[in-house]
Amino acid sequence: MGFRINTNIGAMNAHANSTITARELDKSLSRLSSGLRINSAADDASGMAIADSLRSQAATLGQAINNGNDAIGILQTADKAMDEQLKILDTIKVKATQAAQDGQSTKTRNMLQADINRLMEELDNIANTTAFNGKQLLSGNFINQEFQLGAQSNQTVKASIGPTQSSKIGVTRFETGSQAKDSGIAQLTIKNYNGVDDFKFQPVVISTSVGTGMGALAEEINRVADITGVRANFLVETTGVGPIKAGATSDDFKINGVTIGKIEYQDSDQNGSLVAAINSVKDSTGVEASRDANGRLVLTSRDGRGIKIEGSIGGGSGILRKDYENYGRLSLIKNDGKDILISGSNLSTIGMGATQMISQASVSLRESKGRIDTNVADAMGFNAYKGGGKMIVTQSSVSTLMGASGSGMSEGSGFSIGSGHEYSKIYADNVVFATAFSVAFGVGSAAVAGNTQFVNFKASMNIAANDQTPGVTTLKGAMAVMDIVETATANLDAIRADIGAVQNQITATLNNISVTQVNIKSAESNIRDVDFAAESANFSKYNILAQSGSYAMSQANAVQQNVLKLLQ
Repeated sequence: MGFRINTNIGAMNAHANSTITARELDKSLSRLSSGLRINSAADDASGMAIADSLRSQAATLGQAINNGNDAIGILQTADKAMDEQLKILDTIKVKATQAAQDGQSTKTRNMLQADINRLMEELDNIANTTAFNGKQLLSGNFINQEFQLGAQSNQTVKASIGPTQSSKIGVTRFETGSQAKDSGIAQLTIKNYNGVDDFKFQPVVISTSVGTGMGALAEEINRVADITGVRANFLVETTGVGPIKAGATSDDFKINGVTIGKIEYQDSDQNGSLVAAINSVKDSTGVEASRDANGRLVLTSRDGRGIKIEGSIGGGSGILRKDYENYGRLSLIKNDGKDILISGSNLSTIGMGATQMISQASVSLRESKGRIDTNVADAMGFNAYKGGGKMIVTQSSVSTLMGASGSGMSEGSGFSIGSGHEYSKIYADNVVFATAFSVAFGVGSAAVAGNTQFVNFKASMNIAANDQTPGVTTLKGAMAVMDIVETATANLDAIRADIGAVQNQITATLNNISVTQVNIKSAESNIRDVDFAAESANFSKYNILAQSGSYAMSQANAVQQNVLKLLQ
């Protein structure tokens, strides 16, 4: 080839290669110093796009993990608060159980009720003050709250915490039928007990025999209460309309088929002859007699069989002829507060026929703290007679009712003149027979002037239509509180179980997210991070090439010196 001076092709080639080598050497140094294979889009455009997407996803999953931990913290805060509320409910039930026995006096029951009131206040205080980051948890507002637990929008977990105030938990359904007056065979069916199916009970005989009556039916219902959710109790009790007055039973006086015969008894049954005679055969009749605080005769069936009086117990007993046959009242209790749907055959024998009144009420825990409404108390089965209002008996109907032969109050029944057969002649004002918790006689002052017997009779019957005392201050009230607290406990347990399930769901989600985040970071690393071993080899290669390029360029420049030898 010829010698050229203006264009040194060898040097130019050496320079071009050295430039490329220097660029690769810079790139290799940049990777080694940053630890990243991709430092700019030019390094790997598609790889950079994928790596950036993976990095964003991993960072979002990291925040999702934080969100999940916050959610668990919220639910655990609520759970521990409800655990304390459950302890309070346990204490309330213990105190209600303590009050549910007649060894307690009114004073001690009032003290127990005061303790229960304070406990309810603390239960409500926990419900109204438990919060997380200023957000109320147990007030009923924490409903369908969402927690983002994914890298994409709407990948959420929802959580709800029901209200736990005493006014919102413990809602118990009470339904009590009318007083049954007829014997027979009753077949009861609870409809849609689980929302779908009906539960049909075996037929039960309602009579005065052992093993029959409301007691037998209640036993049958309670046997499967864990399946149907419905429990039952009964009250078979016949009470006189006023204090016992002197009188006598008939020779053929019987209770539940057992002959007791003629007994003469005094005012207020002072010598206890009437009560003692009835109780002498109580093991055979199943009926026990006593006098209540107002001096009235009370006949009680302990095992729930009916009470049937034959012959005459005498007008002085205060027991009306219409109450000679009594099969009691059946009360149904359901802990979820829902209406109890029933059907069946011959339901009139248990006081729940189509034309009979069934007292119904749904009562929360807080409502048991205050005075119990009369109608609510009737629905709870507090009294033995059909409630729900007053039956007005006019002067003319009194004469018909009490003066009729065989009524137990006609002449010769043992009732004194003017108090039975001649009742309407002396007391011209209307008479009010009030059921449930109000039994009062509306008699004018002129009518009772000078008649001590009637004044005492009226005073003993003057129980106004007032609401009942609160909670555990009565035996029946204490038992009702036990039912309500049991419902409240079940309500709180259901809420806790629900949030426990959500905690487990969130924990499982977090475990999955954590593994996903690791895998995504690994995938990003494979794309973005540099392999130091391979890059060190590249650096060494380009470093050597850079040195050899410099040597080649110097040699190319030296070759040009040969042109000078031609000019010598």
